Amino acid sequence: MTQGKIWKQLTAFALPLLLGLLLQLAYNAFDAIVVGNFVSSDALGSVGASGPLINIIVSFFMGMSSGSSVLISQYYGARDAKELRNTVHTSMLLSIILGAVLAVVGFFLAPAIMNLLKTPEDIFNDAVTYLRIFFIGMPALTVYNMGAAILTATGDSKRPLYFLILSSVINIAGNLIFVLVFHMGVAGVAWSTILSEIICAALVVLLLSRVPTGIRLNLKRLRIHKHILKRVLRLGLPSGIQGTIVSVSNAVVQGYINGLDVLLNGGVVAAYTSTSRLDAFITLPIQAMTMAVSTFVGQNLGAGQVKRARSGVKVAMCLGIPCSAVLSAAVLLSGSFALRMFSGDEMVLNYGVEFMRVLAPGHFILNFCQILPGALRGANDVNLSTFASVGSFVVLRQIYLFFVTKSNNSIFTVALGYPITWFIAAVIITVYYMRSNWSKFERSV
Repeated sequence: MTQGKIWKQLTAFALPLLLGLLLQLAYNAFDAIVVGNFVSSDALGSVGASGPLINIIVSFFMGMSSGSSVLISQYYGARDAKELRNTVHTSMLLSIILGAVLAVVGFFLAPAIMNLLKTPEDIFNDAVTYLRIFFIGMPALTVYNMGAAILTATGDSKRPLYFLILSSVINIAGNLIFVLVFHMGVAGVAWSTILSEIICAALVVLLLSRVPTGIRLNLKRLRIHKHILKRVLRLGLPSGIQGTIVSVSNAVVQGYINGLDVLLNGGVVAAYTSTSRLDAFITLPIQAMTMAVSTFVGQNLGAGQVKRARSGVKVAMCLGIPCSAVLSAAVLLSGSFALRMFSGDEMVLNYGVEFMRVLAPGHFILNFCQILPGALRGANDVNLSTFASVGSFVVLRQIYLFFVTKSNNSIFTVALGYPITWFIAAVIITVYYMRSNWSKFERSV
């Protein structure tokens, strides 16, 4: 990614990432579609109730894997084969260890966590069941995500996509078989997801063990290289902590949603679940471009091309903002049509539309909150964007919700907390990015 037209390279690299993220969301959303249409609204709510915790875990590991990805992209751009191999093996072993620990701890703490989230009694048992099965598959999820991060850091965003296509087909087929044929309900969609994750993990490990480049994985060489681990943690921990804390904040928001569900006699949890799934689709291009620009900046700074790295960030923003605007407008104009894939319950649809009318107009702001931190991450600069995101998305959002809902506890006031805090974080991160200095990468060449 250190040569050629920038917009073409970013687009060509981001599109497979976008399709991969789309497939991941699609088979997660398909869980909600199946239980919402073929089981019950309560089952849909139970899948959504465990969503915040799942996001916490996934966000933490995605942040950690981003540290490995940045290092790999820089070593790849600098053509440092030795450190590239060391980073690959350290990162993969780290993912195995983290996955195993999360599986054990999460399985046993699932009931306590659901209680902490104030999950309504009528969906509590199914929510715990779904969460426990999810945790069983954590090692496969962490291994696949790390393997995909290794591949994308070197510019290969296509082969992880091929794995996800196969995985998605298996997950969709599994959902239909486990739910419609064996009547396993919420447990059925959870087991289907785990099965697809195991297949993805196996395929990515097999591929990495056969690639003829510096990122080839040799299981006998798996070990923790301390100097690499320190750099991975220095880059990945702030991002992981940021994602975790923001997800914790969203889990607290789930508590407000659960309270509204009781206040409004049901339907709010299911509506929020549907809206969250749809909202995730709208923000996919931003996520894909964030991953692309992080790799682009890392490789170009590794090669000493600071001006090209900066140009790549501008191009990414010019591509991301219009895309967000178009998708948000499409969702707003469609009304409840897009939400009907999750549930046909009119009350759920009406509440869902209320959520989307507040969230969708502010989605373009997320380009500043995600793409710019992605660029900074590629330059080994993660602290300020982490503090800005945590301060806005967590501290300010919770202060806002605590005080505003005292006087007006409604769907509108709860949802409004998102765009307000997005804007505050965007201003801070943009000012910091404009003042950041990458000249040290020029001197290192």
